[in-house]
This record gives sequence, C-alpha cells and structure tokens, in this order.
Amino acid sequence: MAQQSANTQVPVDLLRPGLYVIELDRPWVETPFLFQGFRIADEQDLETLRKYCRSVVIDPERCETGALEALQRAVPPGGKRAHGRARSTANLRMPSQRDRRKAAGALFRDRVHPDRDRFRVLVQAAWACRREARRAVDAAIGQVRMGRLVDTAGTREVVEGVVDVLLEDTSAALWLTNLKNRHEYTAIHSVNVCVLSLALGVHLGLERAGLVRLGFGALLHDVGKMRTPADILNKPDPLTDEEHEIVKRHAQDGYEIVSESGEVAFDSLEIIRLHHERMGGQGYPVGLKGDRIPRHVRIAGLSDTYDAMTSDRVYRQGMAPDKALHGMYRDAPTTFGVDLVQEFIRCLGIFPVGSLVQLDNDAVGIVVGTRPGGGLWPTVLMLRAPGGEPYEKRLLVNLEAAARDEGARRHIRRAVEPAEVDADVPGLVANEFGLVAA
Repeated sequence: MAQQSANTQVPVDLLRPGLYVIELDRPWVETPFLFQGFRIADEQDLETLRKYCRSVVIDPERCETGALEALQRAVPPGGKRAHGRARSTANLRMPSQRDRRKAAGALFRDRVHPDRDRFRVLVQAAWACRREARRAVDAAIGQVRMGRLVDTAGTREVVEGVVDVLLEDTSAALWLTNLKNRHEYTAIHSVNVCVLSLALGVHLGLERAGLVRLGFGALLHDVGKMRTPADILNKPDPLTDEEHEIVKRHAQDGYEIVSESGEVAFDSLEIIRLHHERMGGQGYPVGLKGDRIPRHVRIAGLSDTYDAMTSDRVYRQGMAPDKALHGMYRDAPTTFGVDLVQEFIRCLGIFPVGSLVQLDNDAVGIVVGTRPGGGLWPTVLMLRAPGGEPYEKRLLVNLEAAARDEGARRHIRRAVEPAEVDADVPGLVANEFGLVAA
C-alpha cells in the first residue's frame, strides 16, 4: 500500500493505535463509539473495532506517521499482506449517505415505545459535538478580538463531526438547540444555526461535502459581530438608524475576517456575507432579490431567523417554536421563499423537537422526535398524566406508531408555555439524558 493522501478502507485486523478512523462499516450508534472520527488510542479500541466491524476507513493525513508507516509495511505495494492473512474487502460495502439517512429515522418509526437507551446515546453524542462546536465559536471569537486569524482548519474538523451526527439522527441534535442561555447568546446562537442549517440540508438531500460547507458558514455566520460595539449589540431599546447601519456591517466584516484566515470554500464565505439577504430585495449588504440569493445562503438565513425568533434575549422573551414557524410561513414570499420555508417546517415538524405540548387527553410531554409527514403524531417524552400528576416513569411514546398498532388515536392539541406547567425543559433534557455542563 503506497503512501496515500486519499481516505483508505482497511480491514480491522490490520489496524493499530495511532490510525485515525473516519468511517465505520455500520451505523456508529450500533457501536460503543460516539463519533466516526477518532484516533485509535490503545488495544481496547482495537478489540472493540474487531468486535463490531469488518473494516473501517482511515484518513492518512490525520494518522500518526509511525502508525501509518507500520500499516504500509504490513501491506506492501500490490495489496498483499506481508505476514498472515488479510480479509478481503472486495465484497464489503460502506453504508451510503442515503442508507444512513434512511436508518436515521428508524428510532422513531416503528416502535410505540422507542429505545430510550439508544436515544440517550444519540443525545449524548450530539451534546459532545455541540460542546465542541461551542468551543470552536468561542475560539473564533477570541481570535478575532485579539486580531488573530480564525483557525479555519480546526473549525472545519468540528463541523465535520456535527455533520456525522446529523447524518445519523437529526432529532437528537435538534433536541439540544433548545438549551439556550440569554447571557451567552452569540456563541450558542451560532451553534444552533449550524445545527438547524445542517438538519435542513440533510432533509433536502445535500451530499456530505456540501453539508460541511453549509455548516462551516453557518457556524461562523456572525463572527463579524466581534467588530460591532457591545453596547449596540446588547442595547435593550430600539436601535437608531445610525446604530442599525453599524450592525449591518457585521456581514461584510465577517466575510473579510474569515476569507483572510485561509482556504475557505466559496459557499461558506457566501453564507457569512449574504445571510441577511431576502427574496424581496430588502436585505443587506447587497440587496439581492429572488433566485439571485443562493439556496445555501437562504438555508442559513432561515435558520438564523428561526433561532433568533425562538431565543430569549436580555430585552425580550423568545417566541414559541410553532408561532415562529407560522410567522415565517406567512412572510416566506419576501424572505426565504415559500418552497424552502415549507421544507423547513417539514424538517422540524409542526411542533418542533423540544416543544412542550398538550395531548388531546390533557397529558403533557416534550416532543423529542419528528419525521416528515408526522404532523400531529411525533414521539413525545411524557411528563404529566391527564390529571396533571407527574409520571413516575417518563416514557417515550411514538404517537404515530401507537395510532397504527394500538388504535390509540392520541394527538397533539396545542403547544404549552413552560410557565403553564412549571416545566424547565433544559433541566429535563439534562436530567433525563445525563448531560453535563459544557
């Protein structure tokens, strides 16, 4: 096996510590590994890989030099192993992105009571990825404030991890976009816009490379605000015309900051510069209209708007997700286009993940999983019984599967404000799924 820079499929019996694994030959949620993207640390990692996989894909550029050279000695040019017997990889098929998307929704598709432990693993994996994305945004903010170049390579690697999680299951990652802190808006908002953009990108069928470009631009879309005076960004009163013009500079500032930092895809730079453009021509900094605004830009802009509308700020309360979607659909012709907003609603569901809802029997729960066409029948974590008393054991209930298999035609009646039932949704997320502070 000659020196390669391309990703390489390797049988598990040839693996060794120091090699960097980027893909398994089965869905990662079926293994103890949280991420497809890790360096083999020790014999325990090797034993686990041998137990669950026949082959993996490695990235030679991220492997330790000694480990890669040892692998090359084991498989010299011509492809035959120097010692022992290598498994043939001719009949191995890596799961396609289409296969992985199909598997991603399986958790909430068939069972009345979905696998809680598996969902816990998904949520924790998404949480770890979200934490890394938050750190990448914090690092970028610090670098800009100190006049340094943004670490675009490190940011891209983080985005690739987020993409992998979203390709496996969007619900777990979307669940975490509800964990917001009004005092840390900029960083958390950027992470949420990245996750929402990628969820819509997966829903629309974007390939992995396009998803990475989309996620990179979405994660850094507001980095230019580090050049905006803090007293203007956090002003509780309406901005003056002059202050508004200062804020509008952040799009161009962000574009210049990131483009100076290294090799960045054009699509990503377009998102940073143009995410405030609108279909009716009322946006900035250029005032583009209609189809002149690229779809990836509108995806990020739409996600930016939705998260901003549903987030609490120091000067206002966030809007309920269902109300935000209703308003966005009403304004769609002049903002992001009716077709794209409709797809966003199909992606998130009528009651998006994290919505507190009341069923038609007065029971209360939190939406944890949706699928296109699920409508009023998503998967719900049950919190309160019809009489108002808390459930001793909180079950995951797939309302669609229950309606099909048990004839229990329960459906969502309405969204509920957390204050109505004294519910702390972020706290419930953390407690139910074992999350720790970032």
